[in-house]
Amino acid sequence: MHYLSRWLLVSVLLAAPITLALSQDRDTLDIFVLDTEGGEAVLYIAPTGEAMMYDTGRPENFNRILALVQQEQVQVLDYVIVSHYHGDHVGNGGNLPRLPVRNIRQLLDHGPYTTELRPQNRTLFERYLTVRNMAKARRAVPGEKLSFGAVEAYVLASSGERISEPLPNAGAPNPLCSNHVPKTDIRAVENDEVVSVVVRYGDFSFLELGDMIWNHEERLVCPNNLLGTVDVYHTSGHGAHWGSNPVMVHAVQPRAAVMNNGDPKGGDTLTFETLRSSPRLEDVWQAHFSTQNATARDNSPEDYIANLDGSPGHTGHYIKISARPDGSFTVTNSRNGFTKEYPATNPSR
Repeated sequence: MHYLSRWLLVSVLLAAPITLALSQDRDTLDIFVLDTEGGEAVLYIAPTGEAMMYDTGRPENFNRILALVQQEQVQVLDYVIVSHYHGDHVGNGGNLPRLPVRNIRQLLDHGPYTTELRPQNRTLFERYLTVRNMAKARRAVPGEKLSFGAVEAYVLASSGERISEPLPNAGAPNPLCSNHVPKTDIRAVENDEVVSVVVRYGDFSFLELGDMIWNHEERLVCPNNLLGTVDVYHTSGHGAHWGSNPVMVHAVQPRAAVMNNGDPKGGDTLTFETLRSSPRLEDVWQAHFSTQNATARDNSPEDYIANLDGSPGHTGHYIKISARPDGSFTVTNSRNGFTKEYPATNPSR
């Protein structure tokens, strides 16, 4: 009863005017890539306090999300985007009412579901469906723009569809397209459906593809690059070899990559090679040291890795990106406070 009544209250608040009290002094867009052990949960907070969450991670890591929302004193989530219905992305969808926020303004996902009511998948998905129905979630539409404060998030793909027109200042022909080698993805159908976005704050751009598959990545940049260039690329598919198509990565030319891998999940040698051969790439930041799918030499220096301990119950550290409208940004490892500054460059997008 308490669970239902709280969400009835949320539904009432959806119609109420919102006055944001700035909880912390910010002059940057702050992006927190949480450690959800090879899942995904990313919290975006605009300088004026508006916020967006992309994916919800695994349920056993809910306390990490809760602690961050409390630490950053987030009062309202303007948007929650669930990229797709796999448990490592939707796992805390059923826990959203437990977050200490006054309101979730909009809940977006890819819409009708296909495979997640199979017996092995249904528990976490059914918990999300309860919240989804109460919150009146809607389908994200490719090409739409979501705004929170001065930050803009452009929906690139949803339910197997993608944008057909370039983002502002993008659209140049991509000479790399002839290098594309199609790859048959043997994973579940849900990865075809993901909601993907690019987040922009002035001249800064952050590419968030979720678990978008290899062949779909190519369609975003061929024959024309609809994305332009980006400053930070959050590696698709947890840094596994099913994503990070070189035709796409080398076209968008990120200055830094952040990999949401787990100790035994993702972080493949092939992905490290693709990232480090990209024209502007300076650094790869990792959620975890990658043990199963890469060699020790493939991994970045320890200062660039949030979690060196993969044992059960370890403290989960995050990677934080603080972006400014001139395109400059800072990346911080919460484990040790190591920080690197990336000065503004002349944007080509």
